[in-house]
Amino acid sequence: MKKGLGGTSPSAVWVEIRWIAGMIQAEMLTSENVDRLASLYAKFSGCAKEKYRWDLDPVDFDTFKLAIQQQEISGYLVEDGPEPVGFMLYRVEDHRAIEINVIYMKKGTEPKTFLDRLMRKFVADVRDEEGWDVVSYAMLGEQEKLIRTMTWYGFKPMGQAILNFNLTDPVAVQILMNQAQPPLPEGYRLEAWQPQYAGGVAETLFEAFSKAADAKWDPRFRSLLGTRKIVAQLTAGYMGTLQKECTTVLLKGDVPVGVCFMLEPRPGIGNIPLVGVRPEEKGQGFGNQLLRNTLLIAIQAILDAKLGLFSINATMETDNFAAIKMYRRMGFVEEYNYPHVYLEHSDMKEMKVGQWC
Repeated sequence: MKKGLGGTSPSAVWVEIRWIAGMIQAEMLTSENVDRLASLYAKFSGCAKEKYRWDLDPVDFDTFKLAIQQQEISGYLVEDGPEPVGFMLYRVEDHRAIEINVIYMKKGTEPKTFLDRLMRKFVADVRDEEGWDVVSYAMLGEQEKLIRTMTWYGFKPMGQAILNFNLTDPVAVQILMNQAQPPLPEGYRLEAWQPQYAGGVAETLFEAFSKAADAKWDPRFRSLLGTRKIVAQLTAGYMGTLQKECTTVLLKGDVPVGVCFMLEPRPGIGNIPLVGVRPEEKGQGFGNQLLRNTLLIAIQAILDAKLGLFSINATMETDNFAAIKMYRRMGFVEEYNYPHVYLEHSDMKEMKVGQWC
């Protein structure tokens, strides 16, 4: 047989070219292949807080391996030939959302090819699975660079802004103090959190957020039952310690019609995950009243040495101009913003193989 280049047969050359063209491959992480990720996981762990905006350091590799083996977290190993060049980690939450925790690529890896292999595999594996309604991916830190490519796979983007109130900044505190509010209308009052308010607060948040942007990537807001789960998780400490005295409930008579939650997700840092008012109560400045009351109580608790916070943060959509204006009026400043993409299960099912670029 006539030999091709380098003394190999033409068919061998074709096999070699085919392998090079499709060298980057993605496969599900399992107990059998997870050890191949050890070195890359160590590199990610070393930069997770600085470059990927993780609040805490990732767990050690042995704990990570155990989580993969017990299927507490899922993911993909992406290799270029025999060399690992990246990975994706995700979790199917009980609120019917697939939360992508991180997509990490080794420096020098071509994003388009990497994501094309990864997303094709991911879609093929999950599109016909039940138990989820939306894929949600907060693209923090280095992941922001992937935003354009992610939209090629049907993901819809929206911006998220992180705002911060610096409790040690006298200027921020003075801005807050200058925001005098008119007295509440007759029949309304502000109270600290009490367990008996849970049902009414859930109804308030459902009415306030069921048609808001939050419901696009968090399916819990789409039903009253799901919103009740959110309230249960907030008050049970799943997302941080509930600061009951600082959490403010707006009552009309004895019925909750507004709420501002405050948590302490880690020592020294407060978080306001939700400020919500029933639609029929909007336009009366109640959101301002709730937020201001929560901040004032937190400041007083700090002065009384009952609370050890240094700052309080909040997250909202970058096009929610009314909310951003409210927070800025109270002394918050924007720290950074990031893209958040989501893909509905129904939209994924309608996608055809090769539909994306």
